[in-house]
Amino acid sequence: MSDTNRENDPMDEFLSTLGDEPQETKVLRVPEVIPTIQDDAANTESNAGPDGQTPLEGSDAEAYAALKAKRAERRRKKLMRRGIVIGVAAVVIGGGAIAINILGKEPEQMMEAVTDFAVQGDFETIVDAKGTLQPLSATVITPEVGGQIESVNVVAGQTVKEGDVLMTIKNPELDRAVAEADRALRQARADLAAAQQALAEAKQLASQPTANPMAGPAGDVAGAQQAVNAAQVAVESAQASYNDAAAKAALRTVKAPAAGSIVAMNAQVGADLGESLGGAGTNGPLMQIADLSKMKVTIQVEEEDIASVAVDQTATISCPAFPDLSMTGRVTGIASIASGDGAQMSYDGMGGSPTFAVDIMIDAPDPRLKPGMTAEVSLTTQKLENVVMVPMTALLTDDGETYYVNLETDPETHATERLDVRVVAKNDDYAVVGKPADAPADQNSDMPESPLSDSDVLVIAGGAMPEDEMMDGGASSGGMEVR
Repeated sequence: MSDTNRENDPMDEFLSTLGDEPQETKVLRVPEVIPTIQDDAANTESNAGPDGQTPLEGSDAEAYAALKAKRAERRRKKLMRRGIVIGVAAVVIGGGAIAINILGKEPEQMMEAVTDFAVQGDFETIVDAKGTLQPLSATVITPEVGGQIESVNVVAGQTVKEGDVLMTIKNPELDRAVAEADRALRQARADLAAAQQALAEAKQLASQPTANPMAGPAGDVAGAQQAVNAAQVAVESAQASYNDAAAKAALRTVKAPAAGSIVAMNAQVGADLGESLGGAGTNGPLMQIADLSKMKVTIQVEEEDIASVAVDQTATISCPAFPDLSMTGRVTGIASIASGDGAQMSYDGMGGSPTFAVDIMIDAPDPRLKPGMTAEVSLTTQKLENVVMVPMTALLTDDGETYYVNLETDPETHATERLDVRVVAKNDDYAVVGKPADAPADQNSDMPESPLSDSDVLVIAGGAMPEDEMMDGGASSGGMEVR
């Protein structure tokens, strides 16, 4: 076939319409194929047409072979895509089966154990409360006379002794009253002296003999004696008036009634004082002295704890103002009735529980402390030394009256043995179950010996549990109940 005929060859045009992956349906132009009869059998077989009967020319055979190759490639790609889809489906189905198998399994009978230990040591029950620091005693300085403050001799925070002058008051009226009383007293004394002189003269005249003893000088003696008596009474009255005036005037000098510290100071020079001032004004007391050698804190204790509070119990006191400060106090007083605020219930009966006032004395307070500061008190209501304790989380009960713990018998499986214990005392954290076996005979003599020792392992939850025991929910030596 010539080159010109090959350029217009219908088979070439047919092959050009084919692609690797046709995306749409195309109408193929089928060329006319002119069969050529070949004598050679081999050529006939190799150039056989699509039906295997009519042989094709050389160029036509090549075109047909290319077409078969294209079709084979397309079948191969289809098979690959089908294989991928089947493989993905197999993976999904297999994963689902595995998940169903895992979820369908029964839970393991072993769960991670939660354990704690028995502890040997000192046990304490503590009541925590807050209160306000107060001095042991305090005195408000109340001037007894009015006037104007003439001088102030102390400052706030100063320590004074009994009798020290705190301030003086200026009051001219008191000065005039003293002067008048003094003049009256001097006059009364002069009158008394004159009467006494007259009496002496009368007695001298009466000593001379007369015809009538009851007349003349003798009668003058009696009258002179009466005058002396009256003058004596006048002197005494004037003396009393003078003493009163002088005593009232002396109140202008205000002195410390007791030793202590000046904890309040509102006195200012030049301020006017009325006799009805009462020692207090809009800014508080004019002056106040407090004995800070000892201080006290009054706390409110709830009714469920008040039964365990007793006089002379010790307490630890701290103040937020001084974080590094810690002091020791003791109980000196317990209220017999509930405080007003705690004793009152709300209308719906949901009020807080009643509280009782408890006084804590601080015998050696820090000099930095001031009345009115907040104090935090930790009151020790019970203390037992050298005892065996178990955590409250490990203490179990079936009836609320008897108690037991689960003692670990196998560290690997955390198998437990139920061990009955007697609770001697307990707080929010620990319960005392007795004294150690090696405790001195005179220590906690009325306390039973503990069945546990220091560092014994107690299983709180988990451990080895047989299946039947898990179903029953009981605790035995083979496991424990998970609560």
